[in-house]
Amino acid sequence: MELTSRFFWLHCLSPLHIGSGEGIGVIDMPIQREKVTEWPMIPGSSLKGVHRDYYRLNGKNEAWINKAFGQAGDQDGAAGALVMTDGRILAFPVASRYGTFAYVTCPLVLKRLRRDAQAAGLAMDIPDLEVFESETAGADEVWVSESSVIRSGEKEKLNIFLDEFEGKASVSTSFTKWAITISNYLFEDAPSRELWTERLALVSDEVFQYFTTMCCEVTPRIRINEDTKTTVKGALWYEEYVPTEAVFYGLIWCDRVGGSFELQARNQLLEELEDSTLILQLGGNTTIGKGRTRFLISGGCV
Repeated sequence: MELTSRFFWLHCLSPLHIGSGEGIGVIDMPIQREKVTEWPMIPGSSLKGVHRDYYRLNGKNEAWINKAFGQAGDQDGAAGALVMTDGRILAFPVASRYGTFAYVTCPLVLKRLRRDAQAAGLAMDIPDLEVFESETAGADEVWVSESSVIRSGEKEKLNIFLDEFEGKASVSTSFTKWAITISNYLFEDAPSRELWTERLALVSDEVFQYFTTMCCEVTPRIRINEDTKTTVKGALWYEEYVPTEAVFYGLIWCDRVGGSFELQARNQLLEELEDSTLILQLGGNTTIGKGRTRFLISGGCV
């Protein structure tokens, strides 16, 4: 795994609904979340399935598709070479009084990112979290980049307002450096990189937990009677969505290619996938524009 691993990054261009079935609370159709953290997640099976469809529709030959994603059948069935992990949340978008919105992350997210990178043999430096955590005893401290547009004030008196949260912002050099590094992974153009760096914020784990559990989009839907063009009684339901601008990450690697563990062939297959950024539609309600995402692969062996 270590020698053929890459990061993948997924950026939501429209609200994303990957459902977990019928809910038992106010939300009839909740999104999938990690059991332990309750953070939004994207199953690896959803990612592999939409990739297979993408390459089939865009002219890849069946032999290549079967090699990469597997082949069904009792006699000649075989597992694919590609392995994709679940997509984990990297940054969650939150409304901001200044700068319109912020990309919010937290120490636990960054620690898991570093741990995942180390397990895959990939390089990933993160900000100095010991300093940050020593400053956040009151949970209202926020780190922002040197070019941040989501805070007001001057020098030591920086204020930040994210959704219902009010905090004190501090400019961090190590956080700025990390924000720029990640922007180079996520975006290919300078304006998008600048937008990310200007709006990234590091909050405490507790504040991040509030945002990810309470600030997803909840949309009411209702069915219309085709004959009368009026609403159908009792046909109102609520759907939950991961907001536009959310960013996820994960790992992708090659186990083997055509039954062979030859390293060159495994790297060659991954390099074919690294060539371009893909626009994919994931989850439910794709016919009304939901689930549009940017997907790209970067990294490589250390």
